[in-house]
Amino acid sequence: MSWQALLAVIFWGFSFIATKMALKEVHPFTLLTLRYAIGALLLLLVQMGRDRAFLKIFSPLDWIHIFILAAVGVSGLGLLQAYGLLYTTAINTGWIIAINPILITLSARFFLGEAITARKVSGIIMGFCGIFLIISKGVFSLSLFQFASTYGDLLVLASALAWTGFTIGGKGFLLRFPPLATVTTIMLSGCLIILPLSLLKGEWSNLIHLSLTAWIGILFLGVFCSGLGYLFWYLALERRDSGVVGMYLYLEPFATLIGAYLLLGEEIRWITMIGGGLILCGVFLATHSASRRFSGKG
Repeated sequence: MSWQALLAVIFWGFSFIATKMALKEVHPFTLLTLRYAIGALLLLLVQMGRDRAFLKIFSPLDWIHIFILAAVGVSGLGLLQAYGLLYTTAINTGWIIAINPILITLSARFFLGEAITARKVSGIIMGFCGIFLIISKGVFSLSLFQFASTYGDLLVLASALAWTGFTIGGKGFLLRFPPLATVTTIMLSGCLIILPLSLLKGEWSNLIHLSLTAWIGILFLGVFCSGLGYLFWYLALERRDSGVVGMYLYLEPFATLIGAYLLLGEEIRWITMIGGGLILCGVFLATHSASRRFSGKG
């Protein structure tokens, strides 16, 4: 058992809960800037202990690639999730994000020419059926789009697509450099991209008036989700096979489910559980022995 991987998955599962708590008092621009700044600083301290000159390994062309990846997989993804969580529940978010491996498998077929089997096709269909059940909530009519929660669900689904674009677009790039150095640099860049938006919003003076609950949410997101979560994940990957470590990701939506029920009082609906079950079964079928080295859950 890898306790590092388990802790990372629990942190990421609770990230949606912490985000909802903080968003009650903090604008998404400000929240994400703080989160990524704290997380990047923590990762930077660890990386500096390993290699102080790690930034020199990137060429000018690499930096262009880094900022594109950061805009899609850090800033863009974070904004879509944050705005989605303003309208939908943490439980729905946890289940919808779980479809990431299926989207990556499907995209790899079209953009990277990877083979796709009947088993994978059945998993992809099953996963999308699960997504439909979660977003529709059992309402199979156009009135579904009158719900604010549907808008939030679709934004969260868009964030999953952003992560897919990041993963597929950065596949070759991410394999060329040490993982921790790469994720540290990308997170720093993502923070710099979203910083001007938070400065234009001008809510920094309000931080002194935030409640303890909001600060706990912000610090949890920065220290545990964006910092220790990724650090623990890569430590686990250094010690164990990526396929074994990747299995822990199946626990993430359950961590969100338990945390959201206990801390936010969110309702656990049977239709959501069925949809979530279909997604996990679909992920298992579609990915087979495939695994992910870098997860952008929260």
